[in-house]
Amino acid sequence: MPHVSDDAVRGAARYVCAAAVKDFDAAGTVDSERGVLQVRERISKDKFIPLGRGKGRAAAAVDGGSAIVMDCGSFIVGAITAGHVLFDGRKATAHVQPLRLLPVSQIDKPCVYDEIFKEALSVAPPDAPESLESLIGRARNLAEWLDAERAIDSLPKGSLLLIDGSLWAGTPGIRPLVARVADAAQKQGICLAGVSKQSKLYTGYRPLVPALARLGRRELGEACWAYPVDLKEYADRQFGETFVTHLHPMAEFAFRIDIRKTSDISCQDALESLVALSDDPGYLGYPYPLARVHNEVALGGELCAELEVALKRAISAEGGELGAVEEYGRDFHKVLDGGG
Repeated sequence: MPHVSDDAVRGAARYVCAAAVKDFDAAGTVDSERGVLQVRERISKDKFIPLGRGKGRAAAAVDGGSAIVMDCGSFIVGAITAGHVLFDGRKATAHVQPLRLLPVSQIDKPCVYDEIFKEALSVAPPDAPESLESLIGRARNLAEWLDAERAIDSLPKGSLLLIDGSLWAGTPGIRPLVARVADAAQKQGICLAGVSKQSKLYTGYRPLVPALARLGRRELGEACWAYPVDLKEYADRQFGETFVTHLHPMAEFAFRIDIRKTSDISCQDALESLVALSDDPGYLGYPYPLARVHNEVALGGELCAELEVALKRAISAEGGELGAVEEYGRDFHKVLDGGG
């Protein structure tokens, strides 16, 4: 078993201790596709905005799921889906797109991505994903925004459309699609709210959301609040205004929430309506429609195992050499990790 010196452990611990408690003036780096953004403004306890429980609104929530069903190194079979849930305050109705399988190799990766991108935006993509896994992730992201476009047609004026993730055009070339969805929502008086389960905003060396959650507990106790975050320097890819928000007094988590307000729904109105949607006992502090749609579209291990079995049966039925495919997909890590 590898050995690490006590001095090395203490040195790393000192770094973590300093990074967790100090404010840093750091230029930082930006990974715009993944939304890793440096927030340069100083945190101030005076910027917290108290939130009450707002009026109930009709809402829809959009999410997608993806997984690698078969991994043979230089070629894979991925799976993606997307869907939305319509919620009227009492009943949630799910609308999930059929599962799509994406077989792709390193050789045909640019062609496959070109086809997927053109389906969504009718133009060629400006680049190709670096990895096969990245292609599957981008395909899911495109499917989510297309499903958001479908959901808008089912919502009345004054509704909320909740997006899983930020209102951020990170994928190269996707901005026209996000703008298309945002403009359609504006025309119908629908407020967009992007809710990030895990935000990559940071300040200095610290993740911004949990840092603000700690400060909020200390300053406001058990309360609902919002903290505005200045992301103006990223306005070319950002849609709406950004907040770190605590949506239930007893919730352990705070979330990054992007709001694209309408003429009738202010940011505070939208956030307080999200408070009203975030009191389900199973998901305290997280909007229930987003939790429900996540459960509808998530591609769990059992489903992926069933898909892999069905795929192998189909390979045999097509006269393929299943033994070769299985050998290409072997990973000795599984033997080591399983202790076998």
